[in-house]
Amino acid sequence: MHDPCWNPSYSHASRKSTDDERVVSLMHMLGWPAQFVCCSIAGTPPSRDIAACATSIRNHLPAHGDGTPPDCLIGKHDGHLVALVRVDDGTNPDEVARIAETCFDGHEPICLGPTRQNADGASRAIRAAINALFALKACTREVPQPMRCEDLLPERALMGDEDARDELITSIYQALKGDNPNDPTLQTVSIFLDSVASLDATARTLSVHPNTVRYRLKRATEICGWDATDTRETYVLSTAITLGRLRDAGLWRDNGFQQV
Repeated sequence: MHDPCWNPSYSHASRKSTDDERVVSLMHMLGWPAQFVCCSIAGTPPSRDIAACATSIRNHLPAHGDGTPPDCLIGKHDGHLVALVRVDDGTNPDEVARIAETCFDGHEPICLGPTRQNADGASRAIRAAINALFALKACTREVPQPMRCEDLLPERALMGDEDARDELITSIYQALKGDNPNDPTLQTVSIFLDSVASLDATARTLSVHPNTVRYRLKRATEICGWDATDTRETYVLSTAITLGRLRDAGLWRDNGFQQV
């Protein structure tokens, strides 16, 4: 369904915003269903022409099975164009990523946001894509084009993106910690990172054979999906472990750090 452009005004570190209500209201007005699956894309319009880029995105999205236009919200933020697209109606995220490559300026960063559900998830998907574009300024490595917002989890978390922080804690720290207090996986990864990725130094600290360390690191990768032997991924893991320890120490509240 076609839509007027809306102008997201998210604070990059904000989890809640009056703009969330604007998105929900606009969805209701445009006839979006109460339950849906969506993803977001964000980038820079070619020649900075937001109207032409918005039209191009709409034209590239496939219509519904009954021939009606696709459900798509498009807005602008600090020179970027952000689109929210339903992906439970014949469109899928990979197709949306290809459309983003076609419609955005390929010389500027393009971001594919997460897949989320319903109105609250839609607001989170929009924030993630916007925050990733700004977090990229602090990233010192090359990222894929288009990048995914998960590529910049540490940078997003450090700039105050609470969804990124929660994902790091839940999917990495908590996953490695597990439910068994005697599970050595988290401890092994932590010592390995502190030992500048040295198998021998980690083994000496833990009084185990280097092959045991190697096995535990492999298991850690299987658990959380991040590899402690990869330079970039060590940063992701270090950030997640630090955030998790801060939370466990009670230095965390719903909107950030506790004051001590």
